[in-house]
Amino acid sequence: MKTFMAFPICSLVFILLVSVVYFYKPRIKSIENSIYKWLVVSNIIGLILEILCYFAVDLVTEHYFISIVILKLYVVYIFVWSVIFNVYVFVVSHKNYDKKDNSLNIYFNKVKRITILASIIISIIMLMLPIEIFNDGKLTYTYGPITNVLILLCFIIVGLWIIKCIKHFRDLKQKRYIPIIACIIILTLVLIIQSYDRSILIATTGHTFIVILMYFTIENPDVKMINELNKNRLLINQITEEKSNFLFLASSQLKSPINNILEISDSITSEKDEKVIKEDIKQINNLAHSLTFLVENVMDISSLTINNIKIVNNKYNLSNLITKIKLLKEKEVNNEVEFRVNISETIPSVLYGDSKLLELAIISIIDNSIKYTKTGFIELNVNTIIKYDMCRLLISIEDSGCGISIDKVNELLMLDEDLNKEEIESLETKNVNINTIKKIVSKMGGYFTIKSEIDKGTEVKIVIDQKIELKNNLVDASKYLKKETILLVSDDNSFLKDVSKLINQKGYNVEVSAYSNDILDRIRLKQTFSYILIDDNIKNRALPILKELKKDEKFKTPVIVILDKNTEFIKKHFLEDGFSGYLLKSDLVKEIDRVLK
Repeated sequence: MKTFMAFPICSLVFILLVSVVYFYKPRIKSIENSIYKWLVVSNIIGLILEILCYFAVDLVTEHYFISIVILKLYVVYIFVWSVIFNVYVFVVSHKNYDKKDNSLNIYFNKVKRITILASIIISIIMLMLPIEIFNDGKLTYTYGPITNVLILLCFIIVGLWIIKCIKHFRDLKQKRYIPIIACIIILTLVLIIQSYDRSILIATTGHTFIVILMYFTIENPDVKMINELNKNRLLINQITEEKSNFLFLASSQLKSPINNILEISDSITSEKDEKVIKEDIKQINNLAHSLTFLVENVMDISSLTINNIKIVNNKYNLSNLITKIKLLKEKEVNNEVEFRVNISETIPSVLYGDSKLLELAIISIIDNSIKYTKTGFIELNVNTIIKYDMCRLLISIEDSGCGISIDKVNELLMLDEDLNKEEIESLETKNVNINTIKKIVSKMGGYFTIKSEIDKGTEVKIVIDQKIELKNNLVDASKYLKKETILLVSDDNSFLKDVSKLINQKGYNVEVSAYSNDILDRIRLKQTFSYILIDDNIKNRALPILKELKKDEKFKTPVIVILDKNTEFIKKHFLEDGFSGYLLKSDLVKEIDRVLK
């Protein structure tokens, strides 16, 4: 019998080597890695128990109790390992596996709790069952009620795996199903071999093969890290692009009220009717409020700091909240009114805030739109500006209803009071008017504005800063990827895209920024870059930004200024001012190649 001890001994050596490599390296904190960790640990325990089993059967007469305990523990191990792997099967085959929300974590925690409870109960029952030892001098193996229960449980568990594979037949080509298929095949081979010779303990070696296979296919920390970093990079690029597009749109929206103010002010100079002049002044006042809202509360992302956020210890998923509102309200909208909902794809899955008050504010505004819009449309838009661990929610509800007079709009905008007793009571009944909504938004630390014209419609905008729940899944990319990272700074969106593409082609990672304050924040937060490229045409210019960076004595990152034709002739002056180099826009392809070399 001891001839076959080579199987567990070799397996133990291999799994220990894999364990050293796996646990030594930093790992992504994921559900799969959590399961894999327990598969590895339990497999090591199982191999040690298997080796002890070879000695236990020989010492059963001298040390009966110890031998029986070892043999029973080994049988229980086989069940426990199968149950842990079963959790992996249920997780990777879950319908929401690829979704970005928190549903998979909730499902995993539920399965884990049930599995732990069931495993403890069944393991205790198995340990209480008798075990027999067969030994005729040639063959030695165990049998009895405990092994019969184990075989039955294994058949049930493997049956569940086969059902899952059949149910997800189209997904079997994906890597995460490789260990499941391999495990079914290996356990079948183990069954065949042990039906021929029950004295060969090979199940644990099969488990080792599965664990090592998982390491080299899906649980390798290096592969996981690279995949997560690539996902993270794509997400960052998407967030940056959305932010740039939104700010470009907001900048365009500034032009309209400015032009209107100029037109009205020109007409006032020649207007003699006092009533018309008063109406024009009201209109200018309204437009000024709109401009202030855009400039101070939306576009100024430098104000997006943790100090300005009223943190409420309530986690919520905004996408789920908006979807809930959509399903609830689209039934109430008139058939002649089109109800549209647009949600940004970059909304974080978990935010901290008062979701109940936010839901109440949005629903109340939509209810108001439904009440006064008989034809046309009602549109809910949700966008975000993300800055590190903070998220600015930009929510707008627009309709083509009967509108509100300019007097009422201005009166509402000037409103600066706290919620009174009656309004607090109305929150419970959810019977909330527009005045109360503005106060609710202010109470949440947000900003509220309204734009309306009689017979043309109304647009309400809400801006609220929320804290993001950061999952520290990623560590410094430089430990895993040899690619260097360049920070590219410009407020020209098309230029950012063109240069980013060219730099990416050279094998570098690129992060982009459109604001001088954003660059300073990144450096203060200890973000590291190989180079910083700053467009000299950015607002505040490149030199003042460099001077601010140089105030930090520890700042050593090379800063390269990007110059256009108007400033090419003084390029040497920029070097004298402290820039590490310059890049000329006149021939970007050659210049980028030159600078990076």
